[in-house]
Amino acid sequence: MSFLIDDKNLIDSAMSTELFSESSDYKLIVEAMRYSALGGKRLRGILTLEFAKMFGCDFDETMPYAVAVECIQAYSLIHDDLPCMDDDDIRRGKPSCHIAFGEANALLAGDALLTHAFCAISKSSSAKNHPERAIKAINVLSDLAGFRGMVGGQVLDLEAAEKEVDGKTLGLIHKLKTVALIKAAVLMGCFASGADEKLCELAENYAENFGFAFQIIDDILDFDGNYETCELNSYVKVHGLEKARKDAMVYIDSANKNLLELSENGFETSNFNELLDFLIKRMK
Repeated sequence: MSFLIDDKNLIDSAMSTELFSESSDYKLIVEAMRYSALGGKRLRGILTLEFAKMFGCDFDETMPYAVAVECIQAYSLIHDDLPCMDDDDIRRGKPSCHIAFGEANALLAGDALLTHAFCAISKSSSAKNHPERAIKAINVLSDLAGFRGMVGGQVLDLEAAEKEVDGKTLGLIHKLKTVALIKAAVLMGCFASGADEKLCELAENYAENFGFAFQIIDDILDFDGNYETCELNSYVKVHGLEKARKDAMVYIDSANKNLLELSENGFETSNFNELLDFLIKRMK
């Protein structure tokens, strides 16, 4: 899937340019922001770029939206790792931001990335060219990253950390904590391109099915074969490994149906089909 590498490199370059200050006054905070934001697979940003491209928008026009969702993703990981949250000392094979820069600076770096996400969109030429599209993108990103989405999911996840949860509660946690930001990424790509309501709905359905499959497969990969030591809010712990595999395939099949409908409307969906094939291979 060469497009993943190509898109990631483009987003990495844009992020490096965006998270920069010539003034030494901001050296520490910018260093902490770059430490956590310049890395990762860029899946969400790639979804933004690719959906916009499918609907006829070039990468230059769409990149501010991809940068914005990656800033949100980076901020969420910094905060997730904090001692008051998941208390993780390692992220992507290196010390977490709060280990490298101290807890207070890590908290502020996350805050700075969160707020800068919206600046990246609003100051862009894309926003000047199509302000109505930028407003819709900012609206969906702020909503699905906030208490109705990712933040709300994190709250529920923290509440569930010390107790067994049922399938309905776990589904809501995944919908808010994981799926919401994937959905925001896809919808921003749609808005950047000016896609109509019907296309946005099909894309949103794909994002939801893809997001649930992605989270379930992550839980499958994290499972060490021991239900006793498995995290309480893992899909495998709640539903069992066999059902987890079956449910992941149900979501993948539904996402494929969404893509088929887009294809029947004349759009090139092969890159998104490849992403679903990639999920299946990860699970095997």
